[in-house]
Amino acid sequence: MGKIENDEISFLSRKILELNKQLIESEKAKSRFLSLIASELNNPMTALLGIIPHLAPEIGDTREGVFALAHEEALLLDSRIQNLVAASEIENGQMDISYALVSPKVLVEEAIEGFKYRLKSKNITVSVTNSLYEKIVSDPKKLYLIIKNILANACDYGSAGATVNVDIRMKGSVLTIAITNQGEGPKVEFKPQVFTRFACGLEGEHGLGLGLSVARELSEWMDGGIDYHIHESYVTFVITLPLPETAPNSEACGSNEFLFEPFDDAIEL
Repeated sequence: MGKIENDEISFLSRKILELNKQLIESEKAKSRFLSLIASELNNPMTALLGIIPHLAPEIGDTREGVFALAHEEALLLDSRIQNLVAASEIENGQMDISYALVSPKVLVEEAIEGFKYRLKSKNITVSVTNSLYEKIVSDPKKLYLIIKNILANACDYGSAGATVNVDIRMKGSVLTIAITNQGEGPKVEFKPQVFTRFACGLEGEHGLGLGLSVARELSEWMDGGIDYHIHESYVTFVITLPLPETAPNSEACGSNEFLFEPFDDAIEL
């Protein structure tokens, strides 16, 4: 091999190392930016959600429709911010598990309440079947976000006037939550595409794609998983989470104790 060839290889090697360094710096910058945005949006959103219910007009007031619209948009924005926060933690490898005694049924009911406007607009009913009558040891915040994202998917893509069925049960030491909606299944070529961030479907649709990807990644952090299957005109997403043997460090009826940071400057009305 001649001197010219060696010089060319040396030059290309340096370029590859420089490009690799730039790529690493770019990934770090993206993670820092995502973390900063999630943090900056989360705190004022928490305060806003605490204030909005106090502004609800009396029944029959002509401003009810405006209030409902504002509240619905705030709830939607909060869901997106919570997914950004979770995605940021996952990206940075800063995901901590906080175990507590929690009721999955209560978490499902909280998620349903957050979708009340969306459910009403599409005339969708949610039916919950619960064969688990004791609290379990899990991470309330993460379990709630998993359930919420799968329910959001069912509400978004479920047929108007249909029923979304939620089945909560234990299979041995594994918690299983199956959420079924009537409607078309995901239009993807391969199953993993459904859980990919920022991916577009076969028909070219684009979106954040954070909900299902965050739900899957949180499940995997908790040593579980999410899968789905389609039968005729029904789509069922199944969440499976093995329950830890670790003793809980707190107790929670639902997720509220863990979802929102306290804010001292909120105005009490």
